Amino acid sequence: MRRLFGLVLFAVLTGSISLFAQQEERPALAVSCLADRSSYTAGDSVKLTITLENRGSSDFYVYRTIEWGWAGVRFRLTDAAGNIVPEPGGNRPPLPTPPIYDKSDLVGLAPGYFFGTHLRIDLARYKLHPGVYYIQVAYQSDHPHEEGFGLPIVTMADGAFLSNKVQFEVRPR
Repeated sequence: MRRLFGLVLFAVLTGSISLFAQQEERPALAVSCLADRSSYTAGDSVKLTITLENRGSSDFYVYRTIEWGWAGVRFRLTDAAGNIVPEPGGNRPPLPTPPIYDKSDLVGLAPGYFFGTHLRIDLARYKLHPGVYYIQVAYQSDHPHEEGFGLPIVTMADGAFLSNKVQFEVRPR
């Protein structure tokens, strides 16, 4: 009887530890990026489609607003050699992230589901010469776990999630 009780207790504790470990894992968030074209002039804007997809086996939530800077989305523009193309005027710090006021500020992502938006990059702001360039998008939540209303949200502690690199060509005007 004691042995049976010990085995049951061991199974319950092992299951609880396993469940706790699963909750502490980084969400399986995949960030994808697509450009509307593969070739631009230096004065064009690149229209990107950015999606956040749950590739894991557990539900989680992300902040509903996906915008450059303050809403967790940033990008890196590099040339063919991998050198970062600096933003004129230096990199501007992102604006403070507004707090999550209620659960409607979050979007639930069940396994296999995605959420996305279209964002633009104005190439005229950069000193670009004809050649090949790459854009890579990063999503990182600016919200702490405490702002998630007890829901499994993507938080600051989860770090940055990088997209694929999108290659495009800048052609002469």
